[in-house]
Amino acid sequence: MKNGGDMIAVVGATGNSGRAAVKELRALGENPLCVVRNADKAKDVLSADARVAVAEVTDRASLEKALKGVDRVFIVTGHNPQSGEQQLNIVEAAKAAGAKFIVKVSGGASMATADSETPVGRGHHMVEQAIRESGLGWTILRPGLFMRNVLAQAALIKNDSKIALPFAPDLPLSFVDTRDVGAVGAHVVKNAERYVGKTIEYSGPASTYAAFARDFSAVLGRTINYIGVTFEQAEAALKARGLPDWLINHQLVIARLAANGGFSQAHPQPIRDILGREPILTRQFVEDHKAAFS
Repeated sequence: MKNGGDMIAVVGATGNSGRAAVKELRALGENPLCVVRNADKAKDVLSADARVAVAEVTDRASLEKALKGVDRVFIVTGHNPQSGEQQLNIVEAAKAAGAKFIVKVSGGASMATADSETPVGRGHHMVEQAIRESGLGWTILRPGLFMRNVLAQAALIKNDSKIALPFAPDLPLSFVDTRDVGAVGAHVVKNAERYVGKTIEYSGPASTYAAFARDFSAVLGRTINYIGVTFEQAEAALKARGLPDWLINHQLVIARLAANGGFSQAHPQPIRDILGREPILTRQFVEDHKAAFS
């Protein structure tokens, strides 16, 4: 184990990207401090011997206590309308606790803006500004569109052999697997001096939802059709699933930005450079999550 002066903390360690970061850090010989809300869940999804500190992201004092002696902080907390304020708390607590370097998983450049139509995008922008002005070393990560989002279509794929989303079938999209999101974050936070002051965009190679559907067909052994629906149809489907208004709005904002090319530019090279391997492709994602769609 590294000494206290060189400790890495992962805030948001039980999420999909956070889990991947912890796993990769351990493979790299680190024993990161996992800052979580729920210690039992952490032991379940990370490992029984995970190094855990419990703190609410809304509680600045508990965060500061948890981060005492931590040198580098990787922030990858979940989306919600307050995520900007919560991450500001983490940044301020990290600085007060003596941390030197922050790595933040942010949103795409088209979404993380001061005037974003989603509070998640405005929050990302606000936190990025705060990190840049904090006096700490920093790296901002901009992953592509998460492949995992297609898991919300699992029932439709299973029962009706189709995917229905508000994206044109042939619209180029820069998909990324959360395992790559976390693994890149792990390497960046471990080798901070290499990446300080950089904003890194990364994803798999460009694909489309039509191609994603063909991967499903190949892996599941039956034809899965992709249907591009209107924004109105997509909104009705999201409402029918009982999603909160902010999340419906967020997903529709992403779809509109994507329709205008906001997520079409793929950036696979940083994954190759940082991880020394190819990005995980959509076909691999479907194979690895086959049970969810069968």
